[in-house]
Amino acid sequence: MKKALARFILSIAVSMALISCKEDDPQPDYASIIAGTYTGTVTTGSGATAGITTITKRSETRVDMDITAGSHSLTIPGIKVSSLEDNVYALSFSASGNSLAGEVEGNNLTYTLSSGTLDGTFVGSR
Repeated sequence: MKKALARFILSIAVSMALISCKEDDPQPDYASIIAGTYTGTVTTGSGATAGITTITKRSETRVDMDITAGSHSLTIPGIKVSSLEDNVYALSFSASGNSLAGEVEGNNLTYTLSSGTLDGTFVGSR
């Protein structure tokens, strides 16, 4: 009887350990998937110009973005990355009147940026 009770208690402890491990599973590392340098075009109200955007991993679901468009440069820290579907990732950022909304699909990056320094749409690839 004592052996059966000990086995029962041991099986409950093992089950609880396995269940708690599922909660500790790491998040998918979306930032590493989309990190890189994208070259393309920035379109603003005054026309189009060549642009470069470099995405650097900050955490699994946050990236920093360095943007160069013509003579303008801008760094945006802490952009949120989420998965929309296989190989498609959403980018979002909003703070004190500045916003960015975009998407990475495969090697293609598209986003719209609104800030005091640069307002426009970037389309490019890595």
